Amino acid sequence: MNIEVSALTSIYHHRTPFEHIALDELTTTFEQGKYYAVIGRTGSGKSTLIQHLNGLILPTRGNVRVGDLVLKKKTKQKVIHQVKKHVGMVFQFPEHQLFDETILKDVMFGPLNMGLSQEEAKERAEKYLSLLGVPLDQIGRSPFDLSGGQMRKIAIAGILAMEPEVLIVDEPTAGLDPKSHIETMKLFKEIQQEFNITIILVTHDMNDVFEYTDEVKLLGSGKLIKEGRTLDILTDEKLLTDHYLEIPDIVRLAHDVSKKGVALNRMPRNTDEFITLYKKWRDERA
Repeated sequence: MNIEVSALTSIYHHRTPFEHIALDELTTTFEQGKYYAVIGRTGSGKSTLIQHLNGLILPTRGNVRVGDLVLKKKTKQKVIHQVKKHVGMVFQFPEHQLFDETILKDVMFGPLNMGLSQEEAKERAEKYLSLLGVPLDQIGRSPFDLSGGQMRKIAIAGILAMEPEVLIVDEPTAGLDPKSHIETMKLFKEIQQEFNITIILVTHDMNDVFEYTDEVKLLGSGKLIKEGRTLDILTDEKLLTDHYLEIPDIVRLAHDVSKKGVALNRMPRNTDEFITLYKKWRDERA
């Protein structure tokens, strides 16, 4: 399922003295099965864009097509509800969305709302809890007895149990310790690859964007500044600097060693790849 954004304009406080254009005639496409990042400095329009993709906000002008469903200014709630079945969203601190008395009931809530039977919802919940490494002998516990990282897994399982074709994740590692940060990012990559779903990541962490995503959409002042392969955009140091974004650590390192005569045969995407390529370069010179 593709998402096509056409001349999307979003205006907050429209026709008031406080009017603010958050998105300005933005056109782009998210293709099925790819891992995207939406990046840009604070206020660039990232959060506004992703909230249009599942109907949390409707366009002031233009439209968003999700498969055969179209979101526009006066789209009815029935259509928005259908879109939400296809496009799931993991907000910052998703554990704050937990509310039910047991882990199992919390994860079953979404599938039950979609019309699945108790048995079907339970089967889905157990499937995704297992995928996320939650022991099934623990699912009768209260989610509020768990650590922050574990609670986040439960919340993510609740989204996945609705089996969306597109998953939007907004700053998914906020507040996590380094170990949980890595585990969470690896988890989303595994989910994207195993289920061939589209993931749209919003983050300020350019290291995560560089390591995990396929393509990047750079926003600035509500406009699409540039889009393309992650490797192309995040190795453009001038582009990133002009838009107040950090250069990925591994890109900076690769450029530094290149200045010292180390000719890696390609740009590494993470530390492990850098070490492998560096050893290969060193061995070839031995």
